[in-house]
Amino acid sequence: MPNGPALTTSGRNEPLQGAKWALALLLGINLFNYIDRQILSATLVKIKRDATIFTPNDPNEYFKLGLLTSAFMVAYMCLSPLFGRLGDTFARWKLVGVGVIIWSLATGGTGLATGYLVLFLTRCLVGIGEAAYGPVAPSMLSDMYPVDHRGRILAWFYMAIPVGSALGFVIGSQVAETPLGWRGAFLLAVIPGILLGVLCFFMKEPPRTRSSESEPADHPISAHVSYWAVLKELKVNRSFVLCCAGMTASTFVLGGVATVMQVYFVEREGRFILDQKAIEKIKELKRSDDTPVFPETVIARLTAAASPDVMTTREFQAKLKGTEAVPGLLSEVELKNYQSDLFDVCPAPDSLTNGTAGLYLGAIVVVSGLVATLLGGIAGDYLRKRGIRGAYFKVAGWGMIVAFPFFFAMLFTPVPLAWGLLFVAVFFLFFNTGPANTILANVTRPEIRTTAFAINILIIHALGDAISPAIIGFVTDRSSLQIAFIGVSMLIPISGVLWIWGARYLDEDTRKAESGADS
Repeated sequence: MPNGPALTTSGRNEPLQGAKWALALLLGINLFNYIDRQILSATLVKIKRDATIFTPNDPNEYFKLGLLTSAFMVAYMCLSPLFGRLGDTFARWKLVGVGVIIWSLATGGTGLATGYLVLFLTRCLVGIGEAAYGPVAPSMLSDMYPVDHRGRILAWFYMAIPVGSALGFVIGSQVAETPLGWRGAFLLAVIPGILLGVLCFFMKEPPRTRSSESEPADHPISAHVSYWAVLKELKVNRSFVLCCAGMTASTFVLGGVATVMQVYFVEREGRFILDQKAIEKIKELKRSDDTPVFPETVIARLTAAASPDVMTTREFQAKLKGTEAVPGLLSEVELKNYQSDLFDVCPAPDSLTNGTAGLYLGAIVVVSGLVATLLGGIAGDYLRKRGIRGAYFKVAGWGMIVAFPFFFAMLFTPVPLAWGLLFVAVFFLFFNTGPANTILANVTRPEIRTTAFAINILIIHALGDAISPAIIGFVTDRSSLQIAFIGVSMLIPISGVLWIWGARYLDEDTRKAESGADS
């Protein structure tokens, strides 16, 4: 088995030489990581209308669209432990470089895909590529920076989450409207990604921090520790377990809510009008092969029911669906196939639309998320230096406690005040990003740190955002998005309590990790 780089002891006070360049490169890679993820979300409407991917009136259309996101997430979370293990053994920059190039080429493959199966497989490859990078990058940064720097350094690294997500949505939605189409949005991300991957092969491999002076400097990292021994060690590491639990609850909320927040606001605040102007737009709507999105029989029914009345979302849906006493304009299958297109072309003047909701939400996430991610890491480092026990846990936990009343109040407050409440809620929901990942780095021995990050990725996604959208959808189908969001919001303070609980163990577990003792 190939040896990793030499180890250094953990008791240093200054970053390693070249640490800033490494942070800049990894930040750039992470930025494109989240840009790629959100380009898919921003172009699903266009993909749905591509005749080479979907046939008209495909009864499983929305299920297949959802699978494209699931394909990436399942591949990413399942393979992260494997690559995390490799990251504790092999040269990490090479592993990151290979992963970035694989996902960049797979992103290009998404843009070139002809047929749903090819599109699905390319999203799986994106997940595999990101799994080779995701757990390795924060571990490398932890080895290059001392303990009291890691909060703000990891905050800078994870700043890419809100910024990249917002950029991905903007790039995807805007490029998809140009002659390049939805495919062009993916193809534009290929060359920058490959260049970033190639740069990794020119980076000097950082020495892994050695947790003990007695550890041989040239031994193969983790080669003598079985994977099950690592799991056993982490299982009794109270800070690691409680941090994973808090992150899982937080990820469940953020992943599920982010998936349908735009739909939530449109359904709650939107107003629609099926007048003659809307009918003309319906007639002009085309698929990629220039065939009409709406069949003539459907257009005829909608035209016959045209009126100048402005309707709420529920009233509009009721008119389309009908009741037992009043026949609807669309059948169940037609309603499923055409409802999102009708929402796009039938908004009333001055109504909140899908586009404006996306613009507001994107601005909220990029501004509040960016500032909160940076300040959360800085706050954790600041309080730790001043001797506050369990500082990182307390910053993460109290942030969630503060976020809860603002998020809950937003659910019952009309816009524009709701946007302000959501801004504050999102700020504190992102406040934990730097501190939580710093906890993972600080309470795990350097020799198993990459594996620990990988296990964390598997847990928080498998029990968090991989299942929360489906659960929210299940509850919504039987009640409403409002009820689903109220239920999900209860996990916000639970996450906070789990993190605050962990504060009592953090300092002790950090000392054990730095000294090389098992928890």
